[in-house]
Amino acid sequence: MRSMALCLGIAAAVFAAACDKKAPPEKLLPVPQCTGVQAYDVPAFARLVAAMDRSGDIAAVTERFVQHRKTLERQLAQRDAQLPQRLKPMLDAEFSETRLRERTACLFLPLLDDRNGIAVIEAWSRDPKMQQINQSIWKRAPVAAKGKAIAMTPSRSAQMLDLANAMALGQIEANTAAVDGPSGTAALLVATLDPFFVPQPAAAAAAQPDAQVVERWLAPALAKTVDEDLRIYATFARSRFGGRYYLTLSGAQDLRTGEWYTQLIEKFKEHAAPTGPMAGQPGKEELILDARRSLREVATAAAAADARTKLLLAERYEPRNADIQALLGEAMIKTAPPMSLGPDQVRAVIETPNYESADRYLNKALALSPDHPEALLHLGRLRFLQGRDTEAAEFFARARVTEAELSALDLYEADLAFTIQDYGKAVLLYQNELSKPERLAYAHVTALARLRTALRKIGREKEYVAAAESYLANNPQAWNVRMDFAEALLTAGARADKVTTVIEPVPDDWLPVRKFSILSAALIRKSAERTSRADIPLGDSMAALQRAIKLNPDSRVLADAVCRSAVGEKPVQRVLDAHKNPRELAAALVVCGLLWRRGDIVQLAAAQADPRLLNPQLAELSGDTPLCYAAATKNTKAFSALTKTWINPAQRCNDGLPVAERLVNMAYSGDRAIEEMQAMMKRFNRKRE
Repeated sequence: MRSMALCLGIAAAVFAAACDKKAPPEKLLPVPQCTGVQAYDVPAFARLVAAMDRSGDIAAVTERFVQHRKTLERQLAQRDAQLPQRLKPMLDAEFSETRLRERTACLFLPLLDDRNGIAVIEAWSRDPKMQQINQSIWKRAPVAAKGKAIAMTPSRSAQMLDLANAMALGQIEANTAAVDGPSGTAALLVATLDPFFVPQPAAAAAAQPDAQVVERWLAPALAKTVDEDLRIYATFARSRFGGRYYLTLSGAQDLRTGEWYTQLIEKFKEHAAPTGPMAGQPGKEELILDARRSLREVATAAAAADARTKLLLAERYEPRNADIQALLGEAMIKTAPPMSLGPDQVRAVIETPNYESADRYLNKALALSPDHPEALLHLGRLRFLQGRDTEAAEFFARARVTEAELSALDLYEADLAFTIQDYGKAVLLYQNELSKPERLAYAHVTALARLRTALRKIGREKEYVAAAESYLANNPQAWNVRMDFAEALLTAGARADKVTTVIEPVPDDWLPVRKFSILSAALIRKSAERTSRADIPLGDSMAALQRAIKLNPDSRVLADAVCRSAVGEKPVQRVLDAHKNPRELAAALVVCGLLWRRGDIVQLAAAQADPRLLNPQLAELSGDTPLCYAAATKNTKAFSALTKTWINPAQRCNDGLPVAERLVNMAYSGDRAIEEMQAMMKRFNRKRE
């Protein structure tokens, strides 16, 4: 089992050589070509597509769309029994395996910026056990698994809850449910054929609770998968690249995602009946009102997709209406593929057909009405998202002259100021946004989160506390704000009770992984605070510690909470002493200590860790071993601690080299830290001889 865990993090070529030397040559399916986008790394894309084919993920999306087509055909037949046959040539083309492969694969182009991630998914997808688990999940039943069903324990349930969250399975369930029904996506598509048919407003596709997903989906599908295999499988899902991958995959399984859906609407419109609403049916103005409400008051990608459908219908009534064109441009921006952002990012520049369509609609609106405020605003936002900051500023300035109190203008200009590192201006604009009535859903939550980052950039993060407290006083159920605020308090070193007061009201099923991570760190800090001058636990110190341990049956999650808590060595040792498997927890503490640059924790934990758990390459360390990672980050304190344990120095790093060779390559920089680590390696090797 450990050898499989080792192979899991190795790049594909190394994996094939080390773990499956006798594997026959693969029969790879053709790699789709993504047209209408900027140049991309074709070899890397081919590797990613091959991994998705091996894992069965592309096939799973294709099969889901086969079911979507059946739903669509049923809706068509309800309107007119002849419609399915009349539209069959068009449906055959749009739902062909080739077309769906292209649609699905090309949604993953933004992930090509992570070479290590692609190497990890290649290795992960080659493992037969991982393939079997993946197929069981998508088929919703155990695949080729022998033996009896495994009993559901609290630890196993927690693992599955974590996996459901990491894979965005609740969102996939919601996206599937959103296709069917009288107001579902299929019905809205059918509505484009007949302007006299009035679709009901579609509800936003809210993700189903993770507990429900586990009960109905994961528990039966993985009934025969042992916990250790499940843990290894989940390692990829919980990684940074895995999170991006599954977020994109959940979108790929949504009928409404991307330019393919927009083109499908256009194909349906080609078969539309003559335009003009019937008496008593909603006309242009009502459709515009409903669309604007979806875009501003619901403000989710699903609501934007529904708004787009209504606006396309309204466009048939009046093609030269500037309001309709401007709203269509806004809807196209808000249905673009989701962007994965780092902690200090407010945008990720991507190329997508959605932006091309948005550009077309917004420029048409300006051609019809040169000073249209919303068209100017969203052209500014579009240019910002495309990385064309000078043009963005020009459009925002024109929009402000036209209508100074335009909804979200302060927020969008603040994002631009933040990106060009004018943090003082960004702070003022985020504060302006917060001072006004919220006319765009989530605008205040977004502005408050970004205000915190902007204040930190200019050394004024303490001001965020007053802003967050003021906002929560008026909006106590703003759960995301509570978590942001609690995290800020934790980072700032606030007393544990203040952190728990903020985080405890958040429901347990609201982003539980994030909530329990913050809460657990606060509890560990509380256990450290409730001590005497002699560092003896007092009062509820041990109760807080035991609660943190109980909340985190996975040692890696508990270790992360310990590192986040910023407590000293003695409280860390108390956690180890209280844990049922201290050697496993110590190994996990080494990993989080490396990630958090806590050399003191690495020194303390390395001596108590099971060295066998410190040898494999780990996804959490970008496919490196702990020793390799310490070398790569020039963490001499951690490197020294690790060389005092019985780890295997011959284990290879994520570049295929043992750590000694990595240090030789790094030595050209002349860095004193490299010399120190090379000297440590010599002493370590002499000790082993």
